[in-house]
Amino acid sequence: MFYENWAALAENFYDINYHGVDWETTKTYYESFLPYIRNRENLKTLQVDMLGELNASHLDFRTSGDEQKTFYEQKTLGTGIIFDNTNPYLVKRFVKKSPIDILDNPIKPGDELISVNHKAVDKSKNRNQFFNETEIKEEILLSFKRGKNVFDLKIHPIDTRSLNDLLYDEWIAGKQEMVDKASQNRIAYVYMKDMGTGSLKDFLIDMTTEAYHKDALILDLRYNRGGNVHDDVLQFLSQKHYLNWKYRNGNLSPQPHFTPGSKPMVLLINEHSLSDAEMTAEGFKQLHLGKIIGTETYRWIIFTSARMMVDGSYTRLPAWGCYKLNGDDMEKTGVAPDIYIKNTFMDRLNGTDPQLEKAIQEILQDL
Repeated sequence: MFYENWAALAENFYDINYHGVDWETTKTYYESFLPYIRNRENLKTLQVDMLGELNASHLDFRTSGDEQKTFYEQKTLGTGIIFDNTNPYLVKRFVKKSPIDILDNPIKPGDELISVNHKAVDKSKNRNQFFNETEIKEEILLSFKRGKNVFDLKIHPIDTRSLNDLLYDEWIAGKQEMVDKASQNRIAYVYMKDMGTGSLKDFLIDMTTEAYHKDALILDLRYNRGGNVHDDVLQFLSQKHYLNWKYRNGNLSPQPHFTPGSKPMVLLINEHSLSDAEMTAEGFKQLHLGKIIGTETYRWIIFTSARMMVDGSYTRLPAWGCYKLNGDDMEKTGVAPDIYIKNTFMDRLNGTDPQLEKAIQEILQDL
């Protein structure tokens, strides 16, 4: 398994010079530890450390066996209730489209949680322990107190990932509301979480509905974790109005039908925009589609495939390098914005977004 992993990178790593690392010497060094491996976890550590010598993105080694299977596990029952930070048993608000939000909800902000499944809470303990179970339950019973009144509420909980997705959607909706308000609905706001086929479908729906009727576009690729649909996105954004046509007695209609390239556009990126989001950003810049605002991208862009090993282990093969037209390796340079604006941690805490504010300002000037 060790030698197969080493050979896979020796034959497929995108940079023939291995980022300046002597890959043969690296093998010799790490094979000296092989006699001391006693389990798969040891092997995984060794393999990952060896891959780390390449100082590159999109590297991974995974292996599993019966001895690694976990008998016990815990899952958190998500309700959609957001509790107060300073008083963690008081209700603060509800996540949109969560289990609590779609109910005929009797609880209100300020209500106090007093029990979970008939078990009284202990305010001296972490609240999460009352929502941890070995599996996601079909139903959970919560009891709340409001003044002198106590009442129960049954909820069908969801898992943590689903709740996080809803919180992410709330964040996006807040940005949409901010753009709509500041531009009086003149600017379309389109956000892509990743560069996968699902996000591409959502992008095309947004571009052919909301964005079609707006005067300008903000495309937000901040926190985008990549994929491989950059060409589809850029081809669509590049469409420009070149003539009109109409049916007899009809209204003039543009050709092509959708012409985002003829309207002002801004692209938002940040230090968490990575992989195919970086390809999209560089293409946006080279095609002169509009200004790019934010911070430099993550520098995490090599296209990969995967290889299964003889025992079922898995390694990634970063085989396709991505290069700017001037020859720069994007894995090392990333993409720089035209206008540098950095959002701070305090901006996140306070709910402010200087990057988006600047994007709105720039487009309004263009309009």
